[in-house]
Amino acid sequence: MPLNITLVAGVASLCLALTGLFVANMLLTMMIGEINRKREAGAGVSYLGFSFPKILRIFGEYRRAYPSGRMHILALAAFATALLGLVSVAVCMRVVPGMIVL
Repeated sequence: MPLNITLVAGVASLCLALTGLFVANMLLTMMIGEINRKREAGAGVSYLGFSFPKILRIFGEYRRAYPSGRMHILALAAFATALLGLVSVAVCMRVVPGMIVL
């Protein structure tokens, strides 16, 4: 299999997407820890299971508990980076027509 620029760009984009998802997950877990620190012992947010409504609830509770906190902004930036990487992978695989023709 010859090594061409599309393959290299696709692999780099996949690495960018996976890194963004890993960092976003770490930040989300850190936000859960910060929320649980402010709550009572038995009323904490579970670390297991993620859904879109739960993520929105975590973001909202974090912003209420820490109004000057920046962790939610970093998590959104990491999610955006992952999305950009995934779209770039789709362009490199020609799933989505893109502007690059290599």
